Amino acid sequence: MVVPKVIIDTDAGVDDALAIFMALAAHKRKEIEVIAVTTVQGNTEVHNVNTNVLRILNTAALLEIPVYSGATKSLVHQWTHPGERFHGSDGFGDAQLPSLPLVTSLLKPQHAVWALIELVNKYPKEIMLAALGPLTNLALAIRLDPLFTSHLLGIYMMGGNTTGLGNITSSAEFNFMCDPEAARVVLDETLIPIHLTPWEMCLNGVKIPYSQREKMGQMKSPAAELMNKIESNIIKTKEFANWITCDQLAVAWLIDSAKTQHLNTNCKIDSDVGDKTSDGSRLVSSTSSCFATVELNGNLTRGQMAIDHRELMGRTPNLIIMTSLDEHLYLQYLRMAFGGNFEKENE
Repeated sequence: MVVPKVIIDTDAGVDDALAIFMALAAHKRKEIEVIAVTTVQGNTEVHNVNTNVLRILNTAALLEIPVYSGATKSLVHQWTHPGERFHGSDGFGDAQLPSLPLVTSLLKPQHAVWALIELVNKYPKEIMLAALGPLTNLALAIRLDPLFTSHLLGIYMMGGNTTGLGNITSSAEFNFMCDPEAARVVLDETLIPIHLTPWEMCLNGVKIPYSQREKMGQMKSPAAELMNKIESNIIKTKEFANWITCDQLAVAWLIDSAKTQHLNTNCKIDSDVGDKTSDGSRLVSSTSSCFATVELNGNLTRGQMAIDHRELMGRTPNLIIMTSLDEHLYLQYLRMAFGGNFEKENE
């Protein structure tokens, strides 16, 4: 059985961290093979993202996985970080962590965008891409190689919104708002459907009480120890009614699809809302397929994902949007990320 290769493109905030730990746990279980991590500005500046990714890999004893530093600025308008308290200024909740020596020497010299292009051309239709941050690296890769996405086995992305509900502005989701032009390029020019986890799914699609998070944090593992430190402010302040997971959802979907071995990015996408997921995933129980783009000019709606609900644009659907999932199975993936065992489902 061929194990799908995975590249993680990330801005390495606290939710990215647990999502990466989840992917690395699946890597160790030989369910996927993480062949690279590429970094991008977003939750924090790229030099912090690089440090955070290397800290995760060091914690997981997987520093052999190459890390490529990527875009430090958005495509057109420079993104100004609002100083929001969810990730802190360094992306890791401003936790007091020991310094990581020789960070620069552990990074690969090649730019992330060139690494993405070279890897997908080296392994055509073998790589699943987890896009967990702003889409600057991906947009640049598409501009340099318009066929870039056609060489991928699948794209699993956290970003955008389906109802105009924002989390960084009143109407835009963070990853898309960090670089709306990049999000527009990727959505408009992708050559395969994108498996999208929108903000609404993160906020309302699964309800995980903080008590459940605290229970998972009691596991005796290096991953749990690091996550408890960098999420301490989130757990303490309880900004949301439940513990919010974002990038973890996208990565769990990717892993579950890889495990079922039914991923087919060349299939015809049904445009009916609420269809069962088309990639064989047991985790995601229903999806919505549609064409969507990104608003760039609205004074109040810049960065918002605009869905062609009535199919007036005449465009082929470019998104497969997660609309519901098996919460019990998802909790197993989260426990695995914290260092616990993945309980096999009864067949």
